Amino acid sequence: MLPLLKRRARLLVLDDDPSMQRLVSTLLRRNGHKVDVVSSGSQAIEKLATVTYDVLLLDVMTPTEGGLTVIRHLKEAKPALLKRVVLLTASPDSVLKAVAGDVFGIVRKPFEPEELVATIDRVLGE
Repeated sequence: MLPLLKRRARLLVLDDDPSMQRLVSTLLRRNGHKVDVVSSGSQAIEKLATVTYDVLLLDVMTPTEGGLTVIRHLKEAKPALLKRVVLLTASPDSVLKAVAGDVFGIVRKPFEPEELVATIDRVLGE
């Protein structure tokens, strides 16, 4: 019997750190996903207006508009998509308490690659 192939998903990664952008996008592409990368909340919101994503990976702490900006937008414009959001963060718990119940999950930086891949698989129901 042939193994089941994972569904190729479309993911949006919001992170202001170029090395983290490369790490996450490379890891997810190697797992067969299509990945778009942005560095600000406004860029993410622009992408969301024209592209349908299966999963959003959002950094909460960025110098400008970050994941919290996107979460506020989703609450108004696309609330169902909140359950497909994974926060990629090194933020303290106090920052996350306000949004933790609204999103699918949280992956803390630094993370193990297997942890991120497993979280994405859970969002996708695989």
